[in-house]
Amino acid sequence: MRHAAAAGERLAAPSTSASTSASFARRRGVPGFGKAPRHLLLRRRRGLAAGDDDEDHHRHRHRRRTDVVVVVVDRATPLRATTSSSSSKGERYSPLERLYRWLEDHDLPRRAAITVAAVLLSRLCFLLPLPGLDRRFLAQVLEAGPLGALKDPFGDLLQTPGNVFQLGFGAMIFSSIVVQVLVSTLPALKQKTREGGTGEAFIKNLGLYIFAAAAAVQGLVTTHLLGPFLLAGTTKLDLLATLVCGSMILKTMCTLIDNFGVGDGFLNILVANIAAEYAVVLRFIVSRFLGGHIAAGHLAGLAAAVALCVLASVWLTASTDNLPIRYYSREGEDEGDKEAYLPFKINPTGMQPIIIASYLLHLPSQVALALGGGWHQVGSFFSRKVVYYPLYFSLLYFSAFIDINETSKEISLYLGKIGAIIPGVRPGERTTEFVESFRRRTIRKGAGLLAVLGTFSIATEVYFRRQIGISLSLTSMLLLVSAFMQVRRQVTSYKQAPRLERAIEAYESLINSSMTSPFK
Repeated sequence: MRHAAAAGERLAAPSTSASTSASFARRRGVPGFGKAPRHLLLRRRRGLAAGDDDEDHHRHRHRRRTDVVVVVVDRATPLRATTSSSSSKGERYSPLERLYRWLEDHDLPRRAAITVAAVLLSRLCFLLPLPGLDRRFLAQVLEAGPLGALKDPFGDLLQTPGNVFQLGFGAMIFSSIVVQVLVSTLPALKQKTREGGTGEAFIKNLGLYIFAAAAAVQGLVTTHLLGPFLLAGTTKLDLLATLVCGSMILKTMCTLIDNFGVGDGFLNILVANIAAEYAVVLRFIVSRFLGGHIAAGHLAGLAAAVALCVLASVWLTASTDNLPIRYYSREGEDEGDKEAYLPFKINPTGMQPIIIASYLLHLPSQVALALGGGWHQVGSFFSRKVVYYPLYFSLLYFSAFIDINETSKEISLYLGKIGAIIPGVRPGERTTEFVESFRRRTIRKGAGLLAVLGTFSIATEVYFRRQIGISLSLTSMLLLVSAFMQVRRQVTSYKQAPRLERAIEAYESLINSSMTSPFK
């Protein structure tokens, strides 16, 4: 059809009858239907008419040449046209180019491919050993002493001791905590969050600078402790550069997934580490159970605890408190018994407080063991049950209030734009205060439930580790569920995007057709 349309633009549109087609072809000099000389056909292929003068010939000679159109006319079929073989060859792409074009046109598969590639590259770097280290005694040293204290608390059992990502996620978690605290406390930074893209870019750059500084400090400490294990020809500066570059690569992979992938980049890579560790732990538990070293009651209790944590995490992530609203018309009349509400998540930060609390409680023992001397008592103090569990509960509770998006005023303005009010609350400042109070009350409930769930998970994990010698990390299970739900939510939204685009295009075409219609 496309070739026939192209032929119709070059030639006058013929009738579908056989006689008209034949006479049309005879006038145009198509072989088989007329006796036009060969030079006339060639001149017409170059775009020249039979009676062109020199001036027209000069003008046509400098025109841009196009593909030759070969018209095939049959007495029993309508006119059809095909282009030359050169244009068909241009449409033949290699398999790799076809795959690239297909991914370019399909948003969700492209994002999924980018996410998988970034996660696989990060896993490869976790298995890639640092160059220039004497590894004969390095594995034992990295599990104990100061270097063992600096080990990433979110690492897994399969990663190589002394790998390229030895600094782990610590610098990213530290920079995230600092940025959120600064934005929540400093009015100037809080104002940046309301400036749109410019403010968000400023906050992202601030977080990047803090991350680079934290990675450099952590790299300096790790380089100093790894100094005795350097091989000849390797300097501390080389090791420091490798560690910092590895941390930057890990940060880049997380940012790549955030911008062009599916889900949260930090959580996706962290969940990949968790899954790698779970594979080892599950094989160990099954082998010990088959060998008779684990009682059936303990195994059933562990399975019940895992199921309870998963169900509670799903409910806590998806649960909302609804704020009832009421629509009104311009005349002030109510629009009927239409029930409407604004949903507020009781846990808007997800499982992020678990990461913050785990990192902050692990930090004192890291510093104490790295510094040595009398600091060991500080690390042992935070390891006591009487101190650890209440402190962990408190950190989980208060970390849930670190929210840089205060949207109470925006919600109040939005209600005014859509013609809605909160029953019993006057529009304006009163509505803003009421929404903020409702939001705080909702977050307090979610923070309390999250603190209970997190403390229960870590206490259960410690209990089963003492009973059977090893246990699944239930706190990591909460992070795994949160990452899965976030990816599922984004995949659903990406699937709905093409439908929304088609609906918008249909609506625009309907509007355009109604505007151009002669019957108005």
